[in-house]
Formats: sequence, C-alpha cells, structure tokens
Amino acid sequence: MVDFLRPKNYPIMVSPNLKHAWVNIPKNCSSFIQKILYDNDWTIVQPEYAENYIDLVDSILSSKSVEKIVILRDPVQRWISGFAETFGIQEYRDSNVKINLNDLFNLLSNDAWWKIVYQNPVMCHHTEVQHRFIWNAKNVKYIKMQDKNPIDQGHVVTNPNKFFVELTNYISYTGGTSDFQNWKELINPAHSDKNKLLVYNKILECIKNNKNILDELKNALYEDYNLFYNLEKFKR
Repeated sequence: MVDFLRPKNYPIMVSPNLKHAWVNIPKNCSSFIQKILYDNDWTIVQPEYAENYIDLVDSILSSKSVEKIVILRDPVQRWISGFAETFGIQEYRDSNVKINLNDLFNLLSNDAWWKIVYQNPVMCHHTEVQHRFIWNAKNVKYIKMQDKNPIDQGHVVTNPNKFFVELTNYISYTGGTSDFQNWKELINPAHSDKNKLLVYNKILECIKNNKNILDELKNALYEDYNLFYNLEKFKR
C-alpha cells in the first residue's frame, strides 16, 4: 500500500524484541516519539536501510503477532496544523519555494478554494489523511493527542498532561523508560515559527467567521474520525 504520502525518514519503528511497532503519522508528535523510541533502542525501518522497505513496512502492518501503536489526533486540528506547517515555513525548507503570505491569506478567504479542499484535503504529507497510514493493519491500538478548540481557543489544550502520561505508560509497557510523565507543554506548537503561527491563526479566523468550514472539514475527514471507533485505545 504505497499510494499515499508515506513518511520517508521513519515510516515505522520496531522494538528491540520485535514485538512492538510504532506507525508514524506526521503531525502527530512524530519527531518527539521517534527520539523517545530511538533512545530506547527501537529500530527505524526506512529506505536507507533496506531497498524493499515498503514491502517490509507493509508486512509489519499486516502481521498479527506484532503489536502496533499509532498516535491519533483530532483530524481537523491536525489538518490546520499540517497546512500551517507546510505552507507557513516551506520557504525555509526549500529556497526555490516562496509563498507570499498575503496571497495565501487571500486564497484562504476564498469560498471556492475551500470547496476544493472539501473534495481533497490532502496537499502534503502533513495533511495526508491518518487512516491511510494505518491501512488494513492488524493488532493496532492508539493513543490520542491533546485536544484543542479550533474555533475560539485554538492554542488551548483541554488536558495538557494526559497524553504524556498515556505515552509514558506505553513506553513502560514495551519495556522502555521515559522521563516526561509530568510534562504539560505542547510539542512543536504553532507559535514555534512566526509564519506558521500567522497561517494557523488565519485558518482559525476563517473558521470562526464561517462555521460551515469546520462542518465541511469534518465531513471530508470522516474516515479519520472513524478511527476512534474502529481501533482500540491503548490502556494499561
């Protein structure tokens, strides 16, 4: 299953005993988790290590004996964050890409553009829909990221410590160690980059001024919302 924007650097990591695997979904705290698992001697499955890594990734996903974990995030919140990440700071990643923020803001204020988004919200690997990373994987559980209110308080987290506690429990369950169980700070927040924050806030403004955008985005991302019902939540 490769007809989607799969992460190139670390699509999957496996535990030292090969009993556990983490499936990377970009914009779902992935860089932070990659570092934690690496510190606990997990192995990265990626192109640099295997020419047939896609087949290897798919075989891990389909294996019933390997316990998979994914981090899920509210789909609309993830889409907003992913769009702001890609198009807010893309110029710094690729010197050939120069996006005028005023032009981008004019686009975000255009109802016709939003109708295009509703038909296909995927514009980069940061906005690739979450269910495609999981595909038909077997033996999968999830941990949910912190929720925010995308309309009135887009930077306020409902329970900032819950995610870190649940992630700590998972690391312990797999035989690893961690030291972030008391953390309350967001990982890679919108305000970590000025342009990203500007784009993020502009989208929140559009949603606040037109509630239909939020409803339509939820409809466009309904398969990702279904993951919370179709997958089992990790508990310990």
